[in-house]
Amino acid sequence: MKPNPFKLTPIALSLLFLTNPAYAADAPATETVKDKADDTEVVEVTGSVYDVEDIFIDSADIEKSMAQDLNDIFNKESEVSVGGATAVSQKIYVRGLEETMLNISIDGAEQSSSLYHHQGSVSVEPELLKQVEISAGAGKATDGFGALGGAVKFKTKDAHDLLAPGEKFGAIVKGGYFTNTEGYKVSTTLYGKVSEGLGLLASITDLDNDNYVDGNGDEQNYTESQQISGLLKLSGQINEKNYISLSFDGRVDRGERLHRPQWAETVRNPAFDQEFTRETVTLNYGYTGSQLFNLDTTAYYTSAGLLHDEHPDYGKSDGSIDTYGLRVANESNFKSNRLVYGVEFKNDNSTFFNASDGGEITEEGTMAALFLQDDWSITEQLVLSAGARYDWYKLKDNSDQDLDSNGFSPNVGLNYSPLAGLDLFASYAQAFRGAQVKELYVIYRTNDEDLKAEKAYNSEIGVNYYHRGFSAGLNYFDTKIKDTIAYSYTTRTVTNVGELTTNGINAYVGYDIDFLSTKLSYSQANPELDGEALTDDSTSLGTSMGNKWVLDLTYYATSTLEFGWTGTFVQRYDDVDATINPEKPGYGVNDIYVQWIPVNDFTLTLAVKNVFDQDYTDHASYSEYVGSPLAIGVANPGRDFQLYAAYKF
Repeated sequence: MKPNPFKLTPIALSLLFLTNPAYAADAPATETVKDKADDTEVVEVTGSVYDVEDIFIDSADIEKSMAQDLNDIFNKESEVSVGGATAVSQKIYVRGLEETMLNISIDGAEQSSSLYHHQGSVSVEPELLKQVEISAGAGKATDGFGALGGAVKFKTKDAHDLLAPGEKFGAIVKGGYFTNTEGYKVSTTLYGKVSEGLGLLASITDLDNDNYVDGNGDEQNYTESQQISGLLKLSGQINEKNYISLSFDGRVDRGERLHRPQWAETVRNPAFDQEFTRETVTLNYGYTGSQLFNLDTTAYYTSAGLLHDEHPDYGKSDGSIDTYGLRVANESNFKSNRLVYGVEFKNDNSTFFNASDGGEITEEGTMAALFLQDDWSITEQLVLSAGARYDWYKLKDNSDQDLDSNGFSPNVGLNYSPLAGLDLFASYAQAFRGAQVKELYVIYRTNDEDLKAEKAYNSEIGVNYYHRGFSAGLNYFDTKIKDTIAYSYTTRTVTNVGELTTNGINAYVGYDIDFLSTKLSYSQANPELDGEALTDDSTSLGTSMGNKWVLDLTYYATSTLEFGWTGTFVQRYDDVDATINPEKPGYGVNDIYVQWIPVNDFTLTLAVKNVFDQDYTDHASYSEYVGSPLAIGVANPGRDFQLYAAYKF
């Protein structure tokens, strides 16, 4: 049965003109203080223009949604979509652009791996997350290497996030059961003080799911998964001026799954054992010396690998992308300026082995950059943000070609607050990205010897308003990426395929009072390559989706009992060539939860995902290539009752 397309209601239409998921608009960008030396008023910067546009997700939201995967983490964000019905096949899309166009980091460690275009490459355990920050579109010079479409920054918890005042040590034990997959999730976290300032956290999580059942009642074969994740982190203040954090974050995802996990089972899409791994070691050091000297340093190593064990045609394939990097930044604060500047370095080593030909293929890419970002409070109401970075890229590819490039990326933005709680903002930014190591499982492809670097140009304008619990906002964005790099089936090379664009609007309206929190958000994006809408086959670039609405309600019945509902409604998408790709039907999916704390330190959470058992395929997931017996997507999971219990010792 073909789902009915989602139709806009008159209420939703009336809200649209009010409503940008720029949730950082709760506070003005500047504040007035007294200078102690001469008792004259000066303006100090307390926020960047670009912060007004960022999206923040905290651990409380993640825990209430009983997040198992990326889709659960981002399910309240209309500007972000996650395609792929299983954890291993999920990809993040921001404004229609795929995660390959974004800078992804965990505790400052950049995750530059792109393993296989039929599955995702971002691997995180929601249980361990403290915060997620999303910067959509090219923006700050501090967003890192290659942030053509923006940046997603994951931050993990540490011992101090869990220790209550006066506590020296503690533990949290959690367990959950999921009816759809007959699965379970258990975790144990131990944390405590090593010294007065230092804390140690150790956490391990085990998730085991069988095949899921979609909204039509059909079992989706080879969607089972066994995941083990762990975090070990020593962090805290060595003394008043010195902060240090040393962490190890590891994750393994095993299962018998299809060669192309984003597609359904067919005779040309066999199943076999696979293993996806990630290990990240991060060292953070901070020094607070004076107004002019505040050091923030991150050194990291990440290895992401994918094993295909005994493919019926190709035998065993195995490979990894190993990344190590260093970022050193200093913050200098003046009377009306906050200046952040520094250097970055990153090296990617890609190695792939296939038993069918017995050969090993390698590539190595090196990147370096200088960056500077300044926030200047011209007046109490007006903040100017401006910055730039200069990047150097060097690649030794699989054909021993040396591909070098370098480029300059400026940005400028204004935030004007004529009234308390009202922000009017506009920004323009560029981002540069040279040739990088290729996707691991197609590393054998040849680079065009005349390959040019990519350059993104992003413009935004918008408004945010906050007053006594009421919030609303609207922004328009326009992004152009010139000389976009992708694989061309015409030239059979990795080459510059044209100009990638995306533009659209984001809007939101919300109201918070003591016992109720509400938010309605809306996002529209139109990603195109040389004027043609992207499809699900626009590998490594993005895909087109219908306009998306998210309604989120939280009701605080008592201090120990709360209820929540998230409704996601996506409009039909029909700008397609029906001889190649079918229309994407609209749909509405509803998730609810209730969280109860019957006694201190004991929490029960019951969630129902896809309450009405909707049979649908997320627009960010692969749908179908018309006429092909192979390229057929899979539907998302149907109704799932999830029960979680957590006890803190």
